[in-house]
Amino acid sequence: MSRRGIIGRMGHIAWWRYVHWVHPLADRLGSRWGRPSRMIRWPIPALAPFRHRRLEVARREALGDLVMCTPAFRELKRRNPDCHVTLYTKQMAIARTCPYIDEVRPVEEAPPDAIWMDYESVVRFNRRPDRHLAQIMGDSLGLDVRDIRPECAFEMAEVARFREAWKNLPRPHVLIVRKGGPYTPNKNWPDEYWEDLIDRLLARGTVIEVGLTGMDRRPREVSNYVDLVGRTTLPALMAAIAAADLHVAPDTGTIHLAAAAGVPSVVIYGGYLHPASTEYPGNISLYSPVECAPCWLTTPCPHGKKCLHLITPDQVEAAVSEIAARIVGQRASSASVG
Repeated sequence: MSRRGIIGRMGHIAWWRYVHWVHPLADRLGSRWGRPSRMIRWPIPALAPFRHRRLEVARREALGDLVMCTPAFRELKRRNPDCHVTLYTKQMAIARTCPYIDEVRPVEEAPPDAIWMDYESVVRFNRRPDRHLAQIMGDSLGLDVRDIRPECAFEMAEVARFREAWKNLPRPHVLIVRKGGPYTPNKNWPDEYWEDLIDRLLARGTVIEVGLTGMDRRPREVSNYVDLVGRTTLPALMAAIAAADLHVAPDTGTIHLAAAAGVPSVVIYGGYLHPASTEYPGNISLYSPVECAPCWLTTPCPHGKKCLHLITPDQVEAAVSEIAARIVGQRASSASVG
């Protein structure tokens, strides 16, 4: 091997030893401080990933996690507009709605040197990070993400279709999602609480329910209950969220889609994770600070999901009323200005 080859090989080994020993320190810092974390990851600022002409990044997990990546992609394009971004993911359909991604490919095709945008390694050190997960994932690219608002492209004709279909139904139009994703059962509010809440909301407005089939639900034969469970494609789901006045759900992918659409949410967190990890301005977060929270537990809860049982339909109804009153006030203010 030539002298140049030996030096290059030694440099490569030194860099990966640096990554192995120092990046865990960056993960520890990243739960609270972004700048020190990024400085440790990329001690030479000119080599930070977002400065590259081409960038290959990967994110394997759920829809919500991918939507939380979009603030980093927006900041990347602001800082380096000519960078060609290729994203490798399982969530290809939602990735294609992000205007800051140039190419989308299956996660199985991710090259060995792709940058994985993750927060899991940070959460392992601190289950209650003081920073939004969108900011933590931005650190992976060397970016200081300050605007955490996610961004997706909605099919506005489909949004208009839903609004037209619902125009004669009483307001507020409250879209609900009962279940979180399949990753953990510990985000799901009790079914009997949902049934009570829906009865309350139907007495004062319209409920639009979306989600997957197979849930144990009580049938409702009233005009102001719109059943879209198992009946929406991803574009239609996004459009229904954007057409609603507000949204009620556990911490799941739809809260990020709602934030992208500018629709406020009441989020039933329980104790799985702390609201600081995923909340957005304008939302109301219902969190139970029990001794084991936040747990990030993916196996069945040994405490019978006490944290979720502590959040009552009264609390959720009050939060919905607060947001609904805020929306009415905003409309009145806009009408007076107009």
